[in-house]
Amino acid sequence: MDLKSKVGPITAVVVATAAVTWMAVGGNGITVSPTGTAPNENTVSSQTAENQLTYSVQAKTLTAKSIEMHLTLSGKTQVDETLQLINSYQGRITRLPIEKGQFVKKGSTIAQIDNRTLKVQIEQAGLLVKQRQLELEGIKKLNAQNLTSKVNLAQAETDLASARATEKALLVDLENTNVTAPFSGILNALDVQEGQVLAVGANIGTLVSINPIKISVNIPQNKIQQVTLGTQGNISLESGYEAEGFVSYISATANESSRTITVEMQVNNPGNRIPAGLTAAVDFVLDEQKAHAFSAALLTLDDTGRTAIKAIDIDNRVVILPVDIVKSERDQVWVRGLPDNVNIITVGQGFVSAGDKVDAHYQN
Repeated sequence: MDLKSKVGPITAVVVATAAVTWMAVGGNGITVSPTGTAPNENTVSSQTAENQLTYSVQAKTLTAKSIEMHLTLSGKTQVDETLQLINSYQGRITRLPIEKGQFVKKGSTIAQIDNRTLKVQIEQAGLLVKQRQLELEGIKKLNAQNLTSKVNLAQAETDLASARATEKALLVDLENTNVTAPFSGILNALDVQEGQVLAVGANIGTLVSINPIKISVNIPQNKIQQVTLGTQGNISLESGYEAEGFVSYISATANESSRTITVEMQVNNPGNRIPAGLTAAVDFVLDEQKAHAFSAALLTLDDTGRTAIKAIDIDNRVVILPVDIVKSERDQVWVRGLPDNVNIITVGQGFVSAGDKVDAHYQN
């Protein structure tokens, strides 16, 4: 009974001693934050964020090059000149020396109209002119001697002029009986036959000239400023024939439905080997300009929807530069709108945005 009464006070003394000792060792129970060399929490967070915002990409330095610009469009071959041959003197066809599809030299006869009666009339008209000339000379002599009036002199002069006019009209009719080619070309159509009686205004056929042959191309309105008179064009036909021509005509008005402007080129066509109406690929050779070449896979869009490329500025930050494609090839595109020397991102561009800081590894 006496032992139990002593255990309680002894236990209390031991607990109190341990508590005092712990307080002395632990600094009275107060924990103090370290000072001096310990890093600031905000500084650590900032450095970590900075490291997280630096992206590793691959890049390449491009230098602008001068390239020959081309504009390739589809056109068609057309006749250089075409003419509907119309009869100007009524009569029967006596001769058709040229067959349909044959080449005709300028001035050659295409159709001959019967002119036998006309030649007789011309002969008569010529004799009448001589008669009126003699009559006028006689009247002049009488008038000089005051043996005839001035009225008779005027009448004689009028008769002579009328006879000459009749003779001239008959000579014009004689020319019209011989239908000739006004230019060299192909008799593309012949609508009459020998022995047929033609009225004035009847259609005889069609004469076309295809040497040189004309190439007609419709230029889009946003490209017409690149083409001028004299612009060279390389022409290719599906048959494999190739030729070179130069723009000789630019229409002053645009097609209202397609908003295109028609330009024409003339190409030598020896032997008339190229027919009209064929499709022709025309490659216009434009002025040289500076451009950069890279894979089309690197193209992107800027905030306004324009075609662009991601590049790196002098502070190693991403910039998005708009570009215009001026030429496309199988494995690359040529663009304009960039500085002469520019660093473009070639790998990793899909993971960075404008303003991002990058760690660029440059390719040779």
